Amino acid sequence: MLASKKGINHTLTVEISEEYKYLVKISVFDSNNRIIESEISSRLAIVFRLPLGLYTIRIEMNGEIKDDVILLDKEKKYKIGNNKSYDDNIKIISPPQQFSSALLDGTYGSSHEYYTYPAVEWSKTDTYKLEEYNKEGNSSLFVFLRFPSIEKFDILKPTFSKPFYSDFKIVDEFGTLLTDFDSKKGIEFDEQKGWVAFNAILPNGIYYLLYTGNESRQIPIFIYRNWHTQFFMTLADQPLFGTIRIFLTKQREFFPNDGTNKYIDILLDKLQNQDFNLDKELIAMVAHGKYDSPMLGLICSYIYLQSMETRSDNLFQIIAQNMQNIILKDNQESPDLFALNILASNHFLNFKYKNESIIGTPMMRIGFEAILKASIQDKGLIPQNSINDFISENLYYDSPFNTFKPIPFGKTPVTRFKNVENPNTRIDEGATSVIGMTDFFDEKKEQTLETGLEEIDPNLDIFSISIHNYLNPNIINIIKSPEVNMGTEANWVRSSIINLLRTNDRLSINDISNQLNLSGNTITRIFNDWQNEIKDIK
Repeated sequence: MLASKKGINHTLTVEISEEYKYLVKISVFDSNNRIIESEISSRLAIVFRLPLGLYTIRIEMNGEIKDDVILLDKEKKYKIGNNKSYDDNIKIISPPQQFSSALLDGTYGSSHEYYTYPAVEWSKTDTYKLEEYNKEGNSSLFVFLRFPSIEKFDILKPTFSKPFYSDFKIVDEFGTLLTDFDSKKGIEFDEQKGWVAFNAILPNGIYYLLYTGNESRQIPIFIYRNWHTQFFMTLADQPLFGTIRIFLTKQREFFPNDGTNKYIDILLDKLQNQDFNLDKELIAMVAHGKYDSPMLGLICSYIYLQSMETRSDNLFQIIAQNMQNIILKDNQESPDLFALNILASNHFLNFKYKNESIIGTPMMRIGFEAILKASIQDKGLIPQNSINDFISENLYYDSPFNTFKPIPFGKTPVTRFKNVENPNTRIDEGATSVIGMTDFFDEKKEQTLETGLEEIDPNLDIFSISIHNYLNPNIINIIKSPEVNMGTEANWVRSSIINLLRTNDRLSINDISNQLNLSGNTITRIFNDWQNEIKDIK
């Protein structure tokens, strides 16, 4: 390091262009690589007073890093941005390019015009019409899948044995097929540039995008009454599920310049990185922007309520109430709103949620995990053989959105259009299973746990009975046997249960539920599955 003049410091100013606010992290290191300061750019200028010497300004954005080494021998100014400075005393530092599956203008290097133009065009236009739904609706689903660039697509194209979109389908909450992309019906696509689009006016409720290729996935997408849902994802040799972006808009059109989508990107990165810290300026922006972009308010509320923060409790209590009663009014069946209520009840003393079975599953993984955690105590939230029961052992963690191994639907299609005004299924008061969902899972329904014991006191809580006393000892021994395959490959839940039993088979279902953070109904159903498999072995 250059010798510093004792008592003489110089001013180093790092300005941030408005479009990069919150997007970049700025760190300054001395010549010995010791960090001096590091912070997210919630301000438009950061000022340092430092001795003469060599320093490194590090810019981090979207996982990319760029370093600039400078000699601080006088007052110096730098600006993070792309536009040329009209002040010769200010040096421009271009940050690493930012990428998003959504085609956002400004700071994003992935928003090519040959993808942006068709995304805007088909976000406004039907590619598919639902014959059973003749009523003119004010909610729709827009799906746009594309590659990072034509160049990337051209490299991958020779490796594909079939069209890149062939393994995608869209179904409703009962598994009824809307369109199979392989049929080329109900979609628009460009096999030269590498994009595919789907758009349809649909009744509100849960739909699923299914990917049936290698490492198949099921992705829930909720259509809110009076809102339009926009889904984006980037493709490669496999879909990049971590790039999923979902927006809710008042108008049936995608606007690349919508600034709120940039902040959704920021919040989703925070979720994926388990970062629950929110800058007060970001909170203020979300408090205002949630009315135009409910997804912004939903994700920010999830983050705040998951944190230990209390300084903005009054604001987020109002936001949580407004999301349900004003912004997303008449959409109480939304699993994400249900999950938000659960987190709010944990955060606020005067907030309660209904202890009832949940139909469907949230779009956000943090929402599903909130329901899962609550179900350890409130077992009625996740009934056996419901979709959330099966997701519990099939969940993926590479996206802030809720994605999981596909769950088999029943063989008999169930139409959801008998009651278009209220097409969602209902829950009878005190019910232990979901009405209208008994045919959801083929071969799984109406299974009961046969214990091998002659009689169990009906007054006992089956979740608190020792497994040793609950199951036939022969069945326990077979489950614990390393020679018998109990479906544990790539299934952490089943392998974890077996490991616990091998250590102590006197644990109860509640004990296993608490140790694995899973619903007791899921643990019970897995034991049921194993007993059926053991019968087949015998």
